[in-house]
Amino acid sequence: MSLIEGVDVVFYGICNMNRSVAFYEGVLGLELSQRAGNDWAQFTVGSTEIGLYGELATPPHQGGATVSFRVSDIKVFDQMLVDAAVQKDVVEDMGGALSLEFYDPDGNKLVAMQVIEG
Repeated sequence: MSLIEGVDVVFYGICNMNRSVAFYEGVLGLELSQRAGNDWAQFTVGSTEIGLYGELATPPHQGGATVSFRVSDIKVFDQMLVDAAVQKDVVEDMGGALSLEFYDPDGNKLVAMQVIEG
């Protein structure tokens, strides 16, 4: 039996807190649940929390974990990213789901995923 009960917070390092909060709150529409100046910001996404820590002197290293958001309409989400000039890849058909990789202002990779019904 595992002693792990769930995931508390997934977090990314960032270089500019105001710019990152504007992206996660303004562009992605996430709810800012707490902020401690330029050291920490936290967003509520369903029953999960996403945190940002910084401000780092250099961009964070690529790799590690990636947050994958469940979206209801990936085409609408894709267009929202285009309208906000967010760096992104193309929507891919994964066989049963559509996937879209995109990046926050510091180059942290995020994924949007829409499950295809039927």
